Amino acid sequence: MAIVPVAKVTLYGTADQKYAVLDGLQELGCLHLLDLNESRDHRPQGKHPSPDAVQALKYLRACPIRRRAVKDDADFQLDDVVGQTLSIQQQIQQLQTERDELKQAIATLTPWGDFRLPPNNELGELRFWFYVVPHYRLSSLEPLAATWQVVARDQRFAYVAVVSAEEPSEMPVPRAHLDDRPLAELQDRLETVESELEDLHWQRVRLTRWIHQLSRTLGHAEDRAAREQAASRTFDDPTMFAIQGWAPQSQREPITLFARSHQLGLTVELPTADDSPPTLLSNHGLAAGGEDAVTFYTIPAYRAYDPSGIVFLSFSVFFAMIMADAGYAMLLAVFLLLFWRRLGGSANMRRMRTLFVAIAIASVAYGIMVGSYFGFPPPASSLLGSLHVIDATNATLMMQISIVIGVVHLAIANLALAWSRRWSPMMIASFGWVAALFGGLALGLGKSGLQPEQSLIQYGSWTLGAGIACVLLFSSERPLITSSLKEHGKRLIDGVLSLTGITRAFGDVLSYLRLFALGLASAQLAGTFNELTYKASCCVGIGSLLAVVAVVFGHGLNFSLAIMSGVVHGLRLNCIEFFGWSLPDEGYAFEPFRKRSI
Repeated sequence: MAIVPVAKVTLYGTADQKYAVLDGLQELGCLHLLDLNESRDHRPQGKHPSPDAVQALKYLRACPIRRRAVKDDADFQLDDVVGQTLSIQQQIQQLQTERDELKQAIATLTPWGDFRLPPNNELGELRFWFYVVPHYRLSSLEPLAATWQVVARDQRFAYVAVVSAEEPSEMPVPRAHLDDRPLAELQDRLETVESELEDLHWQRVRLTRWIHQLSRTLGHAEDRAAREQAASRTFDDPTMFAIQGWAPQSQREPITLFARSHQLGLTVELPTADDSPPTLLSNHGLAAGGEDAVTFYTIPAYRAYDPSGIVFLSFSVFFAMIMADAGYAMLLAVFLLLFWRRLGGSANMRRMRTLFVAIAIASVAYGIMVGSYFGFPPPASSLLGSLHVIDATNATLMMQISIVIGVVHLAIANLALAWSRRWSPMMIASFGWVAALFGGLALGLGKSGLQPEQSLIQYGSWTLGAGIACVLLFSSERPLITSSLKEHGKRLIDGVLSLTGITRAFGDVLSYLRLFALGLASAQLAGTFNELTYKASCCVGIGSLLAVVAVVFGHGLNFSLAIMSGVVHGLRLNCIEFFGWSLPDEGYAFEPFRKRSI
């Protein structure tokens, strides 16, 4: 796990070489361009991909059935394909809306039968009014002055037609609104709509053979727009141009060969203290699974460290502690196996799949340690019973474990920050926070028992005091060695202000108690649903059905809540508490100037 070191690359050439060089650099694809002409308007002058074309491509890619791709572009007409695709999309949307309305109208009209209402003038001032009346309220219609008739019945309702000039106000229920068309006409129209939808679907399938060509065309348009934008960032005079950007130091040789082949001038400079290079993360193996979790929230600064590996491990552990059940964890592993191939469709998904595997393994291991299998404990004399080494019902123990994990996690964050500050006296302040965290932990554990542990109290007091002293003396960015008393005074003021972080550290450590609280909540819910299942199974007759409902619904709900809590709070402890101590500065992503067309 690492942040890739970069260098500032500047290429110089004659003005007539400019666009050939830009095309070559885009093909090379390793340069994050810098702006050498900030006074110019950088709106891309090239033609951007049409939003209609992008929408058409997205719609065709979503088609569940695809034709074989056509590689030859001789018959490809962009405007025709885009126009036909969007027209089909619009027609399908309209027909689907009409189909839903027809189904609703047919369902409402079916109990009344197939009939056609007479024209308005045929009955004079009289009108038909329709009501769906529950059987137990049918007797309330007897005093009704208007003519009425029950035209149909089912198990719950009577379908009543009333003939009256005005809508009766004495009816016990609101009137039903029926479609003006007869039932047979609605059913015929529904059949026509279904047929038209099927025809449009196969027209869409036929157009999917142009997905490859449409993707290429859009890619070329994006590349042209990117080249025009890059051209607006170069330094230009009548005879020459210069282009500058950041490139991975590992790409120095290909860039040198490119400069030689195009007879360009080349300078390569390492970043200085005044530079702010982009961040390019490069992770392999297990750490790659944590990279997406990191970039989901922030981009580390170039001179910071890459937390991907730490986040990978800590997120898996936090998720496991929140789920706190081996049965749920095994169910999660089953779902992972079912979607294994689908999760391997791209490099990003494969990285996430690695993280999911770690989460499943950690959750099963922790669930075995706390001895919970869908809320049931294992037999004490069994092998699983011997692996039950953590009593999750012991609130004191679980809170201590959560606080210890919080202290260790925040200590790692400060050690990582110390590494980032390794050439600065402020590194000692980070070590001071580590000492303060462990000292406070030892002091708290020493005083929390029935009998105070004097050795822990003494160790914790000295370590806490030493840590606070380091924070007080080395938290300032001002010069350490100076003859100015004023500067030393300002350093002390900066140190005092930094000590206000003690309350923040205390609150952040206590935030890890959510690991205990959420794990306990999950276990309690599982036990409650098991108890409900047992009580339901004791009932005669429908008891077995109620037991199945309690098991499926109860544990399904608890399983879903455990997953959501594990994701939300696992990310929160990493992105808020951990990053808050280890990544004080945010960077920006390395965006290479490269071709996107296939």
